[in-house]
Amino acid sequence: MEQPQADTLIRTKLRPPFTRSQLVPRPRLQARIAEGLCRPLTLVAAPAGFGKTTLVASCIAGCDMPVAWLSLDKEDSQVERFLNYLIAALQQVSGSVGREAAQRLAAAGEAQPEAIVTSLINDLDRASIPVALVLDDYQFIRNPAVHAAVALLLDHCPPTFHLLIATRSDPPLPLSRLRARGQMVELRRADLGFTEAEAAEFLNAVMGLHLDERAIALLQERTEGWIAGLQMAALSMRDRQGAPAFIEGFSGTNRYILDYLLEEVLASQPPQIQRFLLHTSVLERLTAPLCDALTGAEESREPDTIPGFLAFGTASSGAQSILEYLEGANLFLVPLDDARIWYRYHHLFADLLRAQLQRSLGADGVARLHIRASEWYEETGSILDAIHHAFAASDDERAEHLIEQHYMEMVIRGEMSAMRYWAGRLRRDQVYGRPWLCIYEAHSHAWFGEMDEADRLLEEAEKRIRAEITAPDAQSMLGHLAYVKSRITAMRGDIPRAIELCLEARQNVPAGNLALHSDIGITLGYEYYCTGQYGHAREILEETIRSGIAHQAVTNPVAASCVLARLVATQGRLHQSYDTYQNAAQLVARAPGQHFGLEAVIKVGVAELLREWNDLDGALTHIEQGVALMSWWGKADDVALAHVTLARIHLAQGNGNDAAEAVAKALQVLETSSVFSEARRAVEGAQVKLWLAQGNLEAASRWAASINVRPGPDDRVEYESEPVHIARARVWIAQRAPAEAIALLAPLEETARSRGRMGRVVEILILKALAMQGIDNLAQADAALAESLALAEPEGYARVFLDEGRPMQALLARWAARAGPGPVREYATHLLAQFETEPPLPAAAQQTAPPAAREQALVEPLSPRELEVLHHIALGRTNKEIAQELIVAPGTIKAHTSSIYRKLDVANRTEAVARARQLDLLA
Repeated sequence: MEQPQADTLIRTKLRPPFTRSQLVPRPRLQARIAEGLCRPLTLVAAPAGFGKTTLVASCIAGCDMPVAWLSLDKEDSQVERFLNYLIAALQQVSGSVGREAAQRLAAAGEAQPEAIVTSLINDLDRASIPVALVLDDYQFIRNPAVHAAVALLLDHCPPTFHLLIATRSDPPLPLSRLRARGQMVELRRADLGFTEAEAAEFLNAVMGLHLDERAIALLQERTEGWIAGLQMAALSMRDRQGAPAFIEGFSGTNRYILDYLLEEVLASQPPQIQRFLLHTSVLERLTAPLCDALTGAEESREPDTIPGFLAFGTASSGAQSILEYLEGANLFLVPLDDARIWYRYHHLFADLLRAQLQRSLGADGVARLHIRASEWYEETGSILDAIHHAFAASDDERAEHLIEQHYMEMVIRGEMSAMRYWAGRLRRDQVYGRPWLCIYEAHSHAWFGEMDEADRLLEEAEKRIRAEITAPDAQSMLGHLAYVKSRITAMRGDIPRAIELCLEARQNVPAGNLALHSDIGITLGYEYYCTGQYGHAREILEETIRSGIAHQAVTNPVAASCVLARLVATQGRLHQSYDTYQNAAQLVARAPGQHFGLEAVIKVGVAELLREWNDLDGALTHIEQGVALMSWWGKADDVALAHVTLARIHLAQGNGNDAAEAVAKALQVLETSSVFSEARRAVEGAQVKLWLAQGNLEAASRWAASINVRPGPDDRVEYESEPVHIARARVWIAQRAPAEAIALLAPLEETARSRGRMGRVVEILILKALAMQGIDNLAQADAALAESLALAEPEGYARVFLDEGRPMQALLARWAARAGPGPVREYATHLLAQFETEPPLPAAAQQTAPPAAREQALVEPLSPRELEVLHHIALGRTNKEIAQELIVAPGTIKAHTSSIYRKLDVANRTEAVARARQLDLLA
């Protein structure tokens, strides 16, 4: 569907709906909304038909502040469309608000939602005028990115701004926080339902009935104050004799009452109108040509025979005349534009019409209407709507044809969520008879890690292709089939065979099929990466990136860039990895359309780098945005890896519960989907680190004992298995079995070095240093630590050291005290300073520290300079003051402080002074 631009917006969505002059006065609710206009948020949440829109529109009509209005529908869940409408709504209030944001959207085609909302917030702040923004029918918003944009607006809006949301369900916004701070006013179903007095006013004064108090009370009780129900009751009682008897005659739940009232409302309309209402109820949006396609030309005959038609009708004819009549007769029709071209029914009214339609026409009759709608949408170029109605008609043949023609377009655009929507919805017997559909659906299932179903589809496709080997596109089918098989084979662990299949796919797919060739290049590059063949991997990935950029593609060059960024990070080149991600982000920013899935993968990758550089706030921001957008990408491996990164960040911040939740979500992905072993091993490593951080050595030990994989030169997928061996070495160090850890780490170090995995070498050397310390081989510990620092310093590694906690802090402090001057020593001092801000580990986790660190007496005495620093600490002086007193750099004092903490086995200044006094060191 085409994205809305500034000149194609439905302008009536930006204006409050018409309200009748004769409304039921509701001063108690008007006072609540007036109160809410003094706070950031007013939430009006209730089921359909409780008068939310009417109430809000009538209240803001009389308020003193300018009001921006936006009526939402399902299409507005697309973030770019939402932002376009949001900007347009605010510009109705002030032309100076949103000018820059609109230019960004128009120029880039797709802008970062955060940047757009930030620009709007700044404009609102500069304007310094009171503004109320109404978002009506917010329940249609399903996109986490839109929710995030609204939350950002709420969190940082100036005091002159107020947001009013009308919705059927609570939106996923920070309501609890706003509620606790007294920053929102809420109106719920219990508030909105008509009281008996309001029901009397509505039924008698507005609807013109003459009911006594008992009849009103009974009707109000039966409808539970539901305004739409009261309105339908009033419509059914117009010109009816014996209204009290009518009210007495019905009973039961609200649902039964509504069904009965619907029949009464329909029965009071001419057959022509009844037929029109029922037949067009299958549509989410109505326009005259589409309605004519569904109902035929009968409605254009003798329009003046419809009771009341002349009062509401115009010179127009056919469906347009009926739509105008329905609007004028207040039969739950809502205009969507000034020109009266598009309409919709009141949502609940539409639901009830559809139920009646099903009873009157049956499934076959309803299906025929959906087919007519599908044909009309196909003719007008709205393919997604055409597919939707084909599925609604259960016409798999038609849906399959439309999908077969447009599937690869969705893949090229990165619309992975759409791929998942179609997968599994098609009838098996029909799919099996069409090889391309088999291959396409297998492609979708493989993407989401659903391997068994993908296997079945490929088997059926191959049977059909072999039987029709002379088909003109048989070779192309076999190429695509081999590509999907390659993904499945790699996920099942046989990567060498997967590479063979990918190479076979490259040979069979025609050269002109650039999109599939790019997909194959990404998969082949990743498979080479997983086997440690970095030269081949890099060559293939860079070729894919260049080709994609040359052909102005977006999805494939960006996806290839993200794999390449991970590759160079594994080689220890973090800055190059970051630059690669940034280049990919620029490709997305320059491309037209929406690419949320690509944004998700980029943000997750950048978050991991920021985490390693110890920019935890920046990392958390990126990972939360990435996880929120990941549903648009959907690839099981990347979903799991995103939660692993989230867990690592939470753990670094000391948020154990949040880290555990993230690990649990990653494990859930493994339980429900097949993934490449790289993702599986990463999740295992995150689980082990979490156990150790929680002090749950028993669980970590059980896991380590269950591992049967052995490292060595014959391990063909050594890159993927390394995290398992590293995690097991970490467990053995925690178990105080350093000799076993050293024996395990030696072959890992040798292999990682020979393959150029210097990022892994850094981590292996750190564990080697800790293990050597555990056997009191301090010389080897210092040597391993020194080499790890030398490798890590140019790229700014931090968390790989900080995550090891106080044992690493002690090692660094001892090494820095003995090292000569130079950039590596300065780097070590910088790391020691960062240890000062680390959150404390749980007491149970601290028990994994080496026993020597917990001796009652000092094993390693304080140096004279450390004793001097300790005396200054006892006097309450800051590091800066001590540095000035001793004429040294503040970083040097931080290093001395860290060494003091290690030798005294304490965590902070207060504990250090107390321990020193206990040992008579301050005498």
